[in-house]
Amino acid sequence: MTAARLTGRPWHDVDGPSLVASAAALQLIPQNIPRLVRLQRLASIGACLPSRPDVPRLSPSKLRALLKDPLVSGSQIRAQEDLYDDLYTAEVSFHGGPCLVAQGLTSRCAHTLDLMLRSILGPDGQAVLPTQFVKETQLWAHTALRLSDAMLRRAGLHRGIAPPQRHGDEVFVPGEKTLTALREAVRYRFTDLSHLLPASSVDLLAGWGIRPGEHTLTTGPGPDDGLVVKPLLLMEDGLIVANPAELVTALRHELIVQAGLHECRPQLARLLRDQTMRDTGRLLTLCGAVPTGSAQQTGDDLITRRTFTFAEDKILDLAVVMDDLSDYDDTNPAGHWPIRDLGLRVQNVIDPVGPPLPEDARTLRLIINEGVGRSSFLGLADQRRPGPVVVTSLSDLQVMAELDGSDPLFLWRFAQAETELHETTHVQSWSALDNYGLYRNCEYSYYVSDDTRPTMLLVEQDHSRALRVEVQQRYDRHDVPSPHRPVYVPVVSVYGTSTAPIYRPLPDVPEVGRLVEVPDVNVWLGAGDHEVADGLKDFHHLTVEAAAFWTWQISTARPDLLPRAASTGELYVSLSFDNPSAWQAALDGNPGTESERPWVGVHGAEPGLVDLRLCAEGMASLLTDANGADRILLRALLEGITQTAGLVDEDPDASRSALVDQLAPEGPKQMLHVELNPRVPLRPGPLPTARLVQPAASAAVLDELGRYLDSAGTPVGAIPSDERTQVLQKVVGHYFALIEDTVAGLAAEGLIESLISRHEALLYDEAFNDQILPSRIACFGEASQPAENLVRTTKRQVEAAQASRFLIEYVAAQPPSGDSSLTLDTYDHLMALSAELISRATLSEAIHHDFSEAQLALLASGRLGVSRGDQYESGSNALATARAEALLLTAPTRHSRRGSEPQGSTTQVEEAMVAEFGFSLTDLAQGIGEVIALGDERCQSEPYTLPESVVADHLSTTLHWEHEKAQTFLDLLTLRPRAKFLSVNSDAWPWRYNREWSYVRRPLIRVGTGDGSQLVWGARHTWSSGSYWVNLIYSGRLRSTSPAMKKLLGVIRQDENKAFEAHVVETLKAGGCSIAVRGVSKIAGRRLVSAEGHDLGDIDALGIDAARRVIIVIEAKDFEMSRNPTEMANEADALLRGDKSALFKLGRRTAWVHQNLGAMLTHFLKDRDTTSWTVTSAIVTSRDLMAPRVLASSVPVVPIGEFEQWVAAELVRDKRGNGRRRS
Repeated sequence: MTAARLTGRPWHDVDGPSLVASAAALQLIPQNIPRLVRLQRLASIGACLPSRPDVPRLSPSKLRALLKDPLVSGSQIRAQEDLYDDLYTAEVSFHGGPCLVAQGLTSRCAHTLDLMLRSILGPDGQAVLPTQFVKETQLWAHTALRLSDAMLRRAGLHRGIAPPQRHGDEVFVPGEKTLTALREAVRYRFTDLSHLLPASSVDLLAGWGIRPGEHTLTTGPGPDDGLVVKPLLLMEDGLIVANPAELVTALRHELIVQAGLHECRPQLARLLRDQTMRDTGRLLTLCGAVPTGSAQQTGDDLITRRTFTFAEDKILDLAVVMDDLSDYDDTNPAGHWPIRDLGLRVQNVIDPVGPPLPEDARTLRLIINEGVGRSSFLGLADQRRPGPVVVTSLSDLQVMAELDGSDPLFLWRFAQAETELHETTHVQSWSALDNYGLYRNCEYSYYVSDDTRPTMLLVEQDHSRALRVEVQQRYDRHDVPSPHRPVYVPVVSVYGTSTAPIYRPLPDVPEVGRLVEVPDVNVWLGAGDHEVADGLKDFHHLTVEAAAFWTWQISTARPDLLPRAASTGELYVSLSFDNPSAWQAALDGNPGTESERPWVGVHGAEPGLVDLRLCAEGMASLLTDANGADRILLRALLEGITQTAGLVDEDPDASRSALVDQLAPEGPKQMLHVELNPRVPLRPGPLPTARLVQPAASAAVLDELGRYLDSAGTPVGAIPSDERTQVLQKVVGHYFALIEDTVAGLAAEGLIESLISRHEALLYDEAFNDQILPSRIACFGEASQPAENLVRTTKRQVEAAQASRFLIEYVAAQPPSGDSSLTLDTYDHLMALSAELISRATLSEAIHHDFSEAQLALLASGRLGVSRGDQYESGSNALATARAEALLLTAPTRHSRRGSEPQGSTTQVEEAMVAEFGFSLTDLAQGIGEVIALGDERCQSEPYTLPESVVADHLSTTLHWEHEKAQTFLDLLTLRPRAKFLSVNSDAWPWRYNREWSYVRRPLIRVGTGDGSQLVWGARHTWSSGSYWVNLIYSGRLRSTSPAMKKLLGVIRQDENKAFEAHVVETLKAGGCSIAVRGVSKIAGRRLVSAEGHDLGDIDALGIDAARRVIIVIEAKDFEMSRNPTEMANEADALLRGDKSALFKLGRRTAWVHQNLGAMLTHFLKDRDTTSWTVTSAIVTSRDLMAPRVLASSVPVVPIGEFEQWVAAELVRDKRGNGRRRS
């Protein structure tokens, strides 16, 4: 359609160039991204129209009217607007720095262009391709990318802009002022171009454009490819970028056209495939895969192949397929690659005909199908060999890896789920990343609903969009100038873009350190030209991390400082050791001569460089409590930056001190955590990565359970209420049998050591997170990543620790005799089975004790369903959230690294311990310490393994114990083989606590029998078991047998109850009661007795507010936290159920106060006037308990932490007369 067809209304009085500029301007507004088809069509219409300088100005209102014309917004055109599944803006690296581009309607076009430029301009491309083509590529890329970058930055855009989720709405047209500015952003006069581009570029652009009125509008409803091939409108004084969203696609298309003119498309296709293979291999290596050889060209010239190993026993067979650029249509940038039988050709290479090999079942076949913007079809027939298959693109794989690549099995598990899904379901999706987004949203499975598994599944595009946005917000990967080399290096965000602008280089580049990006300056921090010895790298990394944080903080308080200190937009902060050997000795616990010098100070300063020197003699100042070391570092940074900036202050010390106090007030705001002799849980050591229960493994376990129940004859539908515990017991038994079978096939050698090592990693992570949480909250705020992760991860950490301990207990009791090694995949499976076993057993007990009303059903999907939202689940979740929130609130006050020393044991405790166990609490502490020290001394690696006789002899010799005592000590702290795991009855049940045969109580593992037995132990868990033993005593939970211990536990409980009652009394006073007393047994000489003459016992605490005429009767209960339904049943009986409960006793005592109100007032106030007095009551508990959240109570049950606020509110409420009066 030409201008002649657009002579009628509403186009007859529209100036073509103005309409083109307006349509292009609207493409630069992020909320219009989903409307690009309409806007590009509007630009095409404008390019068809001639220049009409005399027509009325194109106002925003006129533009809105034109957008409603059917030629622009007809239903067929709107139907072409799919969900936008990518980021709208990205950066493409090029000589001179990254350039900002818009990605338009072609998926991942920035990625494709980047791949193409690196292929052409890299060493291989320059060696293979015609020299003239390479030169022209450089000029075309320089021209298009610089034009795009300047235009988008004019419009105020930046990298990583995400499109809105809604689509199909009307195009947003801003007001006149904004619209004019955006029109100017796409308009370039020749004077503008001469400043931006060389003359040769301006000449090049002339062939990339059309004159007003010369364009021909396509008749179809989709995008106009003509305005992609020629995206510029040429004017007398310059040009208009008519299609700014498609400049990248236009450049990619142009380069392929030029390759055709230079007859080098086959070479370019091979270069693209080789570069894709290199990029994919690099990505897989970063995820832990190890290549087993170099890339190989297969018998099919379309496919390159390479193999890797990963996750200990898995093989990855990688095949890269690339568009060979054959039959490329020079007039169509979005054409089709007419390749036949592509899927069959790929399958013949990677899944050939023939008998399966033993390794096939553990081989992941990864097919990377990379294109250049043309569509193609790669469909695979049914698999010929076992083992999962996944087909994806390099850019999609990049997103998956950035999200989950820290898990070596992430791709294996996804491929397994993909393969299993396609066996029963016809899947329609836009990309593998959309599938991965759905898989991830369904907790790393394709369990989409409780209904019958679908036979057809349509996967929406919004899944991939959400993942790309998440990656951008979490990592913001981009290239920046290296501080050391004339190159650009990739960096990623450390804390997320919403938290702090602190970045780190990727691990496969030589640059190390941190980058702080602040307006107008990049601040690099590292060692500069100094080498860092291996033994000092961890501490240096910690120091650089802290310095980066404080540099960012300085920029927020004094935004003028860093730009003034920078040179050409860059500042380098060098941190180096003054005496590396002295530092190494000091960090090893052998500090030399110390002085009052600070541990870090300014060594030099010049434009663009701050040189800080770490002084070994100042070690004492590094080890100051709280954030003293950080304050010294901050002061040194301020001094160096101000010197570099050339600023002169009348009183620099006072100015710096004020800023230090402002940014780092004394307290928990701390990045440096340095201890010469860290607590045992935080001791360094080569540990595996801590591994929680993996959702994908859990999903597989749940699916397998469904198949088991179906095979056992369980009908689909609801399970009768009276059969729920029976079914759950069957489930627990099934899980236990699976664990038995799996462990039985494992080799005993190294098995318990591997399990202990992984458990030690969990303990280290828990201790480390507990140490840094208060400071991270103080540094980044409660809404930061550490704080937000707390609620999400607490339950998973507890779940993993329980499952890990159970596996150790089982293997210790039932050492296997198989021949298989414990792979990561098998470990995950065992952890998932253990976690599910504990979860189902816990639910069974909750139902048994009438806490849970959850209903069970075998769902149509095949899984065992558990109803959600009953009081037990709601109470558990609410309690977990409350505890996590309380931890966040109290975390900033827990900043001392010293901690508190445990209270010394009393003579009575020591005597009771000896009577009960044969050794004292002091002996326990000394024995544990000696066992750990012996491992440190005699063993080369953790966990420690020594002959049991050696350990016993060491205890006897070092602690002067009789041999019998040493052996008794070891026996009571050791798990050992037994004929049947369940022979110790409930002491074997991992969902129960306070078990004699638990790993938490017995941290040593006996391997072998008789004189050849060995002990295996982990230092961290062994150390933590001491606290567990102490808690058993002082909590009164120990199941004692000796009279001395029973007597002691009674005394401990009595003393704690009295202390708690005193605390409650003080809290009553703090809440507003003018009179508060405890242990009220008599009033006016009369004991508290019922009408029947029964003794009612003492009132634990009583509060009186004479002014408000309120009496509060309190039952105080110092309870330990219940940890499972059985303990909760005991808690509920003591608190709320039955005539021995606190609730029952409180009700009778409160009634007595009502009946004897006059006597009460006379006793405490010398006044018998009972008019307008209110008696209310509550149960106050020492902890936030589970039972009150699950069971109803006629009176409030208030944790002591909330009691003062409750008292104050109750007194005010009663004064106002609001609400129900309780008695």
